[in-house]
Amino acid sequence: MAAWREVYCSAYRWRRAGPFAVVPSLLGPPVFSYLPGLGYTDLAPAEAETLAREVRGRAFNIRVLGCLGRETAPQPGSRVVMRLDLASSARDPSLIWKARLRGNARWAVRRARRAGGTVGEESGPEAVASLAAMVRLALARNGAPTPPESLFAAVVREMGGRILMVRTRRGEVAAALLWLSDGPLAFVPWRGSQRIPDLPDHLLSWAMIEEAARAGAEVLDWGSCAREGGAYRFKRSFGASPSPVSRLADRPANLYRKYAPAQRVFRALPGAVSRRLGPKLCRYLADY
Repeated sequence: MAAWREVYCSAYRWRRAGPFAVVPSLLGPPVFSYLPGLGYTDLAPAEAETLAREVRGRAFNIRVLGCLGRETAPQPGSRVVMRLDLASSARDPSLIWKARLRGNARWAVRRARRAGGTVGEESGPEAVASLAAMVRLALARNGAPTPPESLFAAVVREMGGRILMVRTRRGEVAAALLWLSDGPLAFVPWRGSQRIPDLPDHLLSWAMIEEAARAGAEVLDWGSCAREGGAYRFKRSFGASPSPVSRLADRPANLYRKYAPAQRVFRALPGAVSRRLGPKLCRYLADY
């Protein structure tokens, strides 16, 4: 995933230090971040701990899938990554539909189709702009800043990222996501949708499962979320299961609690202000 680090460093003008991106901070020293922007990294727990020792004495941030042996039992609100096992259903969409999706998810997909929603892969500057707009809507609801559109474009251009989009019967963009494949893993770093009765996010989610299965992926990674939260319950309805994520840092913290006050402030800003400020803030968020 070195290409991911290079794309981020170029987009945010971060310098590199070995396998780390050096992320400037608004309130303290720069942070050495390993594969920023991902829910977890390509390191095994032992490798992550070895790397953490190499930057001891500096501010650093490393995420790894799995437990490091020091964590307590998972608590509501703790960070998890939601992953859907496609291999166990032979990567067959019909089997996944019957065996993995809950009844409410199947009902929602059918409703979106009856409403005239259609899904397709789109490309080009207009598709990137539409993706950015949908991601901005989703993040704004959570009081979170949106990365610059140039970052989305770079991931598509440099890493082969693909954009799936749901359009309404009238041809309006209702939901979009960007996904990539890395060997047996398909993952979705960004997604967003409008909140409309026709449930476009459900239709988009099922289309993503179908695309990943056809691409030969064994696992679909839907990204991180707070355990027992709304996103968690949504992804569970599509058959995804939570996997713990360990975070090695110079100052361990619950990130959801850490950023809660800032989220409330950012959510209250006028839209025009948050749109301009968001991409600038993202440059200084090593653990975002």
